[in-house]
Amino acid sequence: MISGYHEARTVLTGRGWSSDPLASQANRDAARDVGLTEFPLAKTMLLLDGSEHTRVRNSVRDVFTPGYIAQLRPAVESVAADIIESVPTGTPFDFMSQVAQPFPITVIAEWLGLDLPSAATLWQEVPTLIRALDAAFDPETLPATAAAFTSLVAEFLPLAARRRAEPQDDLLSLLATDPSLDLEEVVVNAILLAIAGHETTANLLGAAVIRLFSSTDGRRPIDDLDVDDPRIVTELLRLDGPAQSVTRVATQSHTFGDHTIAPGDAVAVDIAAANRDPHIFDDPECFVIDRDRPPPHLSFGFGAHRCIGAALAQLETSVALRLLLQRDTEITGEPELRDSAILRGVNSLPMVFHKGGTQ
Repeated sequence: MISGYHEARTVLTGRGWSSDPLASQANRDAARDVGLTEFPLAKTMLLLDGSEHTRVRNSVRDVFTPGYIAQLRPAVESVAADIIESVPTGTPFDFMSQVAQPFPITVIAEWLGLDLPSAATLWQEVPTLIRALDAAFDPETLPATAAAFTSLVAEFLPLAARRRAEPQDDLLSLLATDPSLDLEEVVVNAILLAIAGHETTANLLGAAVIRLFSSTDGRRPIDDLDVDDPRIVTELLRLDGPAQSVTRVATQSHTFGDHTIAPGDAVAVDIAAANRDPHIFDDPECFVIDRDRPPPHLSFGFGAHRCIGAALAQLETSVALRLLLQRDTEITGEPELRDSAILRGVNSLPMVFHKGGTQ
């Protein structure tokens, strides 16, 4: 378990470490015992290393830069407004199922160029895949995980093949027409982008609303902030980032203090703990946006594997917070938190809007 900030950052740079869980003999044995020869997302940028990782990531790198993502703001604002404004004023609702989840999934589905049936399949199957993160080698959950992944592949494969033959102006076409990717790589990386493109934001939005819109003596933290200040999302990510931990496998010997990690050993990098390292962050459990030159949080990773969708998740969160403030958002009950060691998230969050929207 790697929990210190500097140690976690060192591991996440990737030098002497692999992102492939099956680089560990123990993991290969566990996978073999349940009949797995490779992970479903083995050929994605998430689990590849070195030049192979660079080759796949470069296929979409240019459209995930902060500058390019900034151009998407009008489209993102339009999607957010359609969803948030459609919720009636004064009517209790579940924020997660009616806003936090449909908003980012609509954004990434439209960008990928998915039709409604494909987007519906994505919505239906992703929860099963996400639950599998906590039990990758569990024989009881493996059939459901395999079925969900197979369903997504069956949906994305013909779409990717058509985009390769007849490209359109969308993200899936960009992947499909990259000559360095075979069709299987196009499909699994499109699925990865679709999953990551909404799970991160949905979970961050749930945590952000709990932190910023919870009322104490009639006052919410958001009421004392400039909602357009980018430091708000930065601090939210440090404290409430969706990714709690990631796994790396040593490809060479490493020493941390008195501990030696041998080649082939797997480690869990505890991102949540590293983001609260008291040697790095003063008052680490407190929400403070005006920290004096803090080091970057690790919620999007660090180094070559830093989350490619970081700018999009930050934009979506900022846009949603502004609209939620305009609607005078009130939390009306206790949230149901996700039971996961990997992803911090919210299953349900009762809420009501007191202004704007439909009546």
